[in-house]
Amino acid sequence: MCTSITMTTKDQHVLLARTMDFAVVLEAEPTFIPRNKFAFVNDENDDRKNDYAFVGMARQVDDGHFVFADGLNEKGLSCAALYFSGYAGYNSQDTSKKYTLAPHDVAPFLLSTCSTIEEVTRTMENAQVENTALDFLGIVLPLHWVITDKTGKSIVIEYTEQTLHIHENTIGVMTNSPDYKWHTTNLRNYIGLQPEQKTEVHLKDMVMKPFGEGAGAFGLPGDFTPPSRFVRAAFLKACLQDVQTELDGVTSMFHVLANVDIPKGVVKTTQAYDYTQYTSVMVNSSLNYYYKTYNNQRIRCIQLENEDFDATSGKIWSSGDSEDILYRNCKK
Repeated sequence: MCTSITMTTKDQHVLLARTMDFAVVLEAEPTFIPRNKFAFVNDENDDRKNDYAFVGMARQVDDGHFVFADGLNEKGLSCAALYFSGYAGYNSQDTSKKYTLAPHDVAPFLLSTCSTIEEVTRTMENAQVENTALDFLGIVLPLHWVITDKTGKSIVIEYTEQTLHIHENTIGVMTNSPDYKWHTTNLRNYIGLQPEQKTEVHLKDMVMKPFGEGAGAFGLPGDFTPPSRFVRAAFLKACLQDVQTELDGVTSMFHVLANVDIPKGVVKTTQAYDYTQYTSVMVNSSLNYYYKTYNNQRIRCIQLENEDFDATSGKIWSSGDSEDILYRNCKK
C-alpha cells in the first residue's frame, strides 16, 4: 500500500510526494549515494556503477547493497516504487535486453542513469525485469513505478502479463492495484464531487439542507483500499488553491497525503498491521528531499545540492525519533 502525487506549483516547482505504507517494518533511512558508489550486477560480466548522485529512503541490506523505495537525483529526476500485487508480471525470458534488473533495483537504477523522462523510457524499453526475490522479505516484489523529471513530465511504469506499459501520468496520482488505466477510468464514478457547498433540495413540501459545510464532497470514499485512496488524493489535489512557492507545494502535499495516511491498527494483514511508515516529498527543481516518519511528525529536509556528488562514501541520516539530523557514513 502506498499513495503518490505529482504536481507543479505556479512558480514552476515540480514535486513528487509519496506515502510508504507497509506491514513489514522496513527500517528505511534517508540515504545519500555519491557518483560511482552504487553497483548494479546485471550479469557476471557487467558490474555497472551509478552515473548520478541521489538521495532517498533506503534500507541497507548488506555492506554493498541498499534497497531504495524512492529517491531524487542530481539532475532533478525523482522516482517512487509502489506495490502492485496481483497485477505485476515481469518478463524474465527476454535475453535480448541490454539491462537485467530485479524489481527492487529499478528505482535506484533509473536514478543512477537517467536525467529525463525520455531517457527513462528508452532505458526501460531496453531493460529486462526478472523475478528476483528480495532476500530479507523472501518474495519477488510486485511493483510499479512513478517517475517525474524537473520539467514536470511524469509517467507510470507497469509490467502486466509480462508486457511493459508506460503511461503518461496525466492525473498526477497513483496508488496500488489495479493498473493506472483502471484507476483513471474509475474516476468517472465520482464526477459529482465538488468543493462547493450543496444547495438545498425541495422534495414536495419538504426542504432538505446539508448538515454543514463540505457537503459537496459527499460520496468521497474514506476507506484505505487503493481505488479509494486514488480517488481521495485526486480530488484533494484538484481542489488545492494558492500553491505558488516550493513551501506552498510541500505544505500542500503533506496535507493531501495526511488524508490517506494509515494509522497503525486500522489495516490488519494476516500477520501484522499495514501502516504509513514515512511520507516524503521530493522537489525536482530545488533538489530538496523532505520527509517525516510515523514516530516523528516533524518535517525534515535534506538538500541534495549541498552534498559532495563525488564523495568517497555516502551518508545515512537518522530517521528515528530524535529531532537532530544525525548521519553516518555508508559502508562500501
